[in-house]
Amino acid sequence: MDKLQQVREFLAKTVKEKGLSLNALSLQLGKNSTYLFHFIKRHSPKRLDETTRRKLARILDVPEQELCDFQLPPSLIQDKLSTISSLFNFGKTKTEVPVAFDVIDMEGPEKGRFEQIQKNIIGQIFMTAETAALYTSARPEYIKILRAAGESMTPTIVPGDIIWLDTSYSTPSSDGIYLLNTNGDVILRRLQINPFDNSVEVSSDNKAYRSFNVADYKSLNICGKIVFISHRLA
Repeated sequence: MDKLQQVREFLAKTVKEKGLSLNALSLQLGKNSTYLFHFIKRHSPKRLDETTRRKLARILDVPEQELCDFQLPPSLIQDKLSTISSLFNFGKTKTEVPVAFDVIDMEGPEKGRFEQIQKNIIGQIFMTAETAALYTSARPEYIKILRAAGESMTPTIVPGDIIWLDTSYSTPSSDGIYLLNTNGDVILRRLQINPFDNSVEVSSDNKAYRSFNVADYKSLNICGKIVFISHRLA
């Protein structure tokens, strides 16, 4: 087995053992979500570049040499203790490796459907999976953190609030607040499903906005369900 294949197998095994997602890890590296999958399965890129390799070693808490197919000079070898875990005092256990969540501004320059506005990344929030579990039971790769815009859901959600969107919801399987794609735009609305005929009431908490009904909740284009809201008290 050549050294590059050993690197790919080591990476796949390590990611699995730590309970991480290749997609989420790729995004954390600042790459396309399929970057690491293509590296492991399709050998593209052929090898990890220096910056990506070093960042990945820190995130996974492994020696950088394990991700390299040639012998690194001693001065460049990443010591396992010099990792992002120790840097941020997250501890050393494999279950405490931090994950990154993009923060998206709904009023950013990209407009339109959710596929567009999620490009408006204004920062990242880092936390361990254990900490994230305090906010939601969803897997980290399904979570998008948004800075809310618009007044349709006031006083529950006001402009500037930080909201957690669970994108694993493709249909409104329960009542709650959802982000919807509609007419080339996105809106936040409260959905209440009629269990007798599958119709759904689409309403705003701001009474200045009118409510309406949709015959079948499955016809709605759901981007995800809001699972956590935080806002300033003053």
